[in-house]
Order: sequence, then structure tokens, then C-alpha cells
Amino acid sequence: MSERAYIAIEGHARDWEEAIRFCGNELIRNAYVGQDFLNACIDREKKFPTGLPTSIPVAIPHAASDKVFRTAVCVMKLDESIRFQRMDEPSASVDVKLIFNLAIKGNDAHLDFLQKLIGFVMDENHLTKCVNLPIEEIPIYLENEIK
Repeated sequence: MSERAYIAIEGHARDWEEAIRFCGNELIRNAYVGQDFLNACIDREKKFPTGLPTSIPVAIPHAASDKVFRTAVCVMKLDESIRFQRMDEPSASVDVKLIFNLAIKGNDAHLDFLQKLIGFVMDENHLTKCVNLPIEEIPIYLENEIK
């Protein structure tokens, strides 16, 4: 079994907070995290936004929490873009189509995995593939590509 799990959902969200709730609830439903993790992600996003102006804009909400039971990533493919404040320039925003909600068990692994994921989203081919793949194929693709 892989040390991380990947799940993917698709749909519509009115705003960044609702999108994070959808991802967090999916992680809770799959027993990767507890409710406190979802709340921590929303609180963190308000202070330290995670939108990235990549070739296909993404957001990478995450939070350190002792309510992460197993490392997982929930990818949400949105039917319409929603606005996130930018990670690199919080006063600016970016309209996001893909959200990668990270739940990382153990603080030591947090930065390492975040760096791997940022490397992944900086590659336009990876993002194009995520947008175009059927939702059920995205977890397998991520597992193979993010080492």
C-alpha cells in the first residue's frame, strides 16, 4: 500500500471556502482526517492564501493538524473557476480550476510533500492531464507522477 492516498472529486463551489469544505468533507468521509483538520484549513487559508498563478491556476489548501490520521490529497476539479487569494502575493487573486487539498500526517513530512506537489503543479502538462482525465483516473495519475 502506498504511503499516501489520493482521492478526486468534481463539481461546483460558490467560493474558496465551500470548495475547501467539499474537499475536507471527502477526506473526513474516507477517514483520513477529523473535522478539526477542515476547520484548520479554512482558518489557515484566511491568513496564508494558497492560490498559485500556474499555467492552469490551482490552490493548495493545507494545515498542520493532529487530526490527520493518514496522509492524503483530495483533488477537486471545478466546473467553474473560483477566486483564491495568491500565495505569492496575498493582495492579488487568481481564478482556480483545480484544488489540491493536502492532509499530511506528521509535521516533518509537511514541507517535503508540499514541495513535491508544487513541483508537480508547475508542470503545465501535469495540470492539463488532470483537467482532461476522467475524475476516477486522477488518483492513479497522481500516485504515479508524484514520487
